[in-house]
Amino acid sequence: MVFSRWGQTIREYLDDARFRENNRIRLIIYLALGVVMFAILVGSILPPRYHFTIGQTSPVTILSPITTVDTAATQAAKQAAEQKVPKQYEQSTQVETDAVNQVDTFFATAAQVVSNKSMPSSQKLDTLSSAAPKGVSQPTLQALLTESPAQISALQKDADRIVNDLLGAPFYQESMQQAGLLVDRQLLNNFDLDQASRLIVQNVVVSVLKPNMVYQADATERARQQAAATVPDVMIHQGDLIVSKYGIITASVLSRLQDVGVYAQHPNYGVAVGFAAFIALSIGLLAAYVERRSPRRRLDNLMLIILGLVFVLMSILIVLTKWVANTAGTTSVAYVLPISLGAMLITVMMDSSLAVVASFYFSFLLGASLSFNYDFVFYGFVASLVGAYSVAKVTSRGTFMRAGFFVSLMNVGAVITLHLLQTNHNEDFHSFSLHIGLAALNGIIAAILAMGVLPFFETAFGLLTPIRLLELSNPNNPLLRQVLMEAPGTYHHSLIVGNLAEAAAEIVGADPLLCRVGAYYHDVGKTKRPAFFVENQMTKENPHDKIAPSLSHLIITSHVSDGLEMQKKAGLPKPIQDICATHHGTTILWYFFNKAKELDKNGTVKVDDFRYPGPKPKTRECAILMICDAVEAAVRSMARPTPNRVEGVIRKIIRDRLQDGQLDECDLTLQDLDVMIAAFMKTLKGVYHSRIEYPDIDKLRKEVAK
Repeated sequence: MVFSRWGQTIREYLDDARFRENNRIRLIIYLALGVVMFAILVGSILPPRYHFTIGQTSPVTILSPITTVDTAATQAAKQAAEQKVPKQYEQSTQVETDAVNQVDTFFATAAQVVSNKSMPSSQKLDTLSSAAPKGVSQPTLQALLTESPAQISALQKDADRIVNDLLGAPFYQESMQQAGLLVDRQLLNNFDLDQASRLIVQNVVVSVLKPNMVYQADATERARQQAAATVPDVMIHQGDLIVSKYGIITASVLSRLQDVGVYAQHPNYGVAVGFAAFIALSIGLLAAYVERRSPRRRLDNLMLIILGLVFVLMSILIVLTKWVANTAGTTSVAYVLPISLGAMLITVMMDSSLAVVASFYFSFLLGASLSFNYDFVFYGFVASLVGAYSVAKVTSRGTFMRAGFFVSLMNVGAVITLHLLQTNHNEDFHSFSLHIGLAALNGIIAAILAMGVLPFFETAFGLLTPIRLLELSNPNNPLLRQVLMEAPGTYHHSLIVGNLAEAAAEIVGADPLLCRVGAYYHDVGKTKRPAFFVENQMTKENPHDKIAPSLSHLIITSHVSDGLEMQKKAGLPKPIQDICATHHGTTILWYFFNKAKELDKNGTVKVDDFRYPGPKPKTRECAILMICDAVEAAVRSMARPTPNRVEGVIRKIIRDRLQDGQLDECDLTLQDLDVMIAAFMKTLKGVYHSRIEYPDIDKLRKEVAK
């Protein structure tokens, strides 16, 4: 009960003209729409950001949003190329010279020591030991002292020869590990020495050997840099798989996430600011278009809220599509997004021209959320335009399904077109066929959602759509059945007024369906006291003859307020209620005014006391119903309705309404009123046409019997 009262209060506030025409509220609606759309869509526009750690399992499949360099793989390839470059060395002759000098000095000292007979043996050993290269063993020194000077000289020559052979060629640090083996090979192959001499020469030569290949660090680095420079960059292409769902985050995966810009703790604020500007420009241009529309098509604040809700609905669907695409790891799911839903709803609830403008926004938002992909902009625009034009004239809910099939057909055509426009044709047949199937399903889903969402807007906002009007025109509607059963004359009168109003609305560009259905309900208040209205009086007895004119005035005029009360209780939309409230405007009940004036002896009767309470019509539909109601009643009361007399009555009624100011607040022009007369005449010919006078059947039978 509480919720019902709250709902009624909200509905009354939304229907209040002070709310609908308030410019400050209008500005707030535009600002709120921009803020809400930014809040909804910014997450799908910003590149995704992930903060994984090595060893963590990825909850989603991540594809590269851009084409960029794989820094880790490129670095690894460069390092591999550098490692293949050998170290750069330069052979030094000084090493050979120094080694030979050491050998010569050592053997010369040995020859002097051996030749000196006066030197004690211990001193000889010490002297020789001090001159020996580092690494010469004591046994070698002692063995050398036992040799003669001539033998020492021969050993010197052999040692010099071996040193020259080994150090005359490249001798690396690695060769030092095999120095003894190399010297032994020289001794065995090229010299015929005894065991003692061989050991002396081997020990001395090995002691003086040093690498003669000097490492060139700068040259090596230059060679490696040149090798690395020739290695091409390893690329990550847009759409490449970075990590699959439930995949393990490794160091290489983490590096690739950083390379494509999706690994960060903070969002890209530059993109956020740019998107905010994008939304601001979009809402600004939309507002400029809406506000510059002609007064007849201007949206009040309630309709502006409904337009904003459609934009919000489409934004939510786009975000959901982006989320599913990220989860599935493919953008193919976007082809099933019912992007034409928004255009369909706007066309049915407002008009197709506004839906065309909205189609631009929906398609651009779709493309922006999917990495600014032009293909989806084109696809969304085609679907939205076709959806808008397909439901321009709704005659039943089946219109939506026909529109859905047409949207599906055009979607398939758009997918084929985009496929043919590709230059590389990398898309395989499976993906292409999948896109075709999803595009074909798209229109059907949009039609089903449109039929499901539309009743929400109709109920929540009292919105009057063609579907709602068609439902209200059903004769089985409780209010219409009540009129038929309790006031059949009024029911017949309402049908004829509906025909007149529909014909007039079509010719002046008003809403024919609203006029016809509004006519059906404009006199429901007469069911409260049907006998007091002439069309329901079955006999010549008129109850007004027995009551005062002032009371008759109250009874007659109360059918407007009674009708409004019944319509509000039945939940009829406000445009129908407005037709009921204004179908008499503030016109005067001249019949009862004249009657009261005849009975008034004091001259106190005022004409304004016999006016309807109003208000005056504010829309073309309300004004058309006012004129049609008066025209039907006047023509029906004519004894002999000829075309000229009928046209004269119609023109008089219109002239009276103009002179009385009843049409001052609506936008019907004099040209509209003039062309309406022709529509009235054409319709009335089929209702009040002249008929032949049939003879008296009983009289003829008697004559035949005679």
